[in-house]
Amino acid sequence: MMISDYDPLIIVNEKIRMISDSYQLLINQVNILLNHIINQTQNEPETRKDYCEICDIKNVRLQEHHLPARYHDFRQITVCTECHNILTSRQKLDARIWAGTNSEFLKTAFFYKGLNDVLILMSEKRQNSLYDRIADSLVNTIFSLQKSAQN
Repeated sequence: MMISDYDPLIIVNEKIRMISDSYQLLINQVNILLNHIINQTQNEPETRKDYCEICDIKNVRLQEHHLPARYHDFRQITVCTECHNILTSRQKLDARIWAGTNSEFLKTAFFYKGLNDVLILMSEKRQNSLYDRIADSLVNTIFSLQKSAQN
């Protein structure tokens, strides 16, 4: 080997490209997951996964979790008991979620809040801040929908 094999421009650009590729792969995986959740049909929730969609654990008791509570939307994910308990406890922070509502704004706000909770928990469990960044980007949408529901 020669010192010219260690050209900083080549080495650094190669490392940046590798990191960029790994981030793009993760972004694509998150995109697929979120699109699957959002585009669920009413029959799809009956199809359970064989792993927790939050922490990726297998061979444990799995449950279905409705993102905006079952009263407001049919969309759900498969989660382990531990993740389900955490998500349900976060839903309980807003007592309105357990009551029926005719407000489409509030129902939609509950969906986005449930998605936000899922992403935050994924960030915690998977130790990846990308999920948290996406969750943070939903906060203003949730707030606007909740405000519209009050009017």
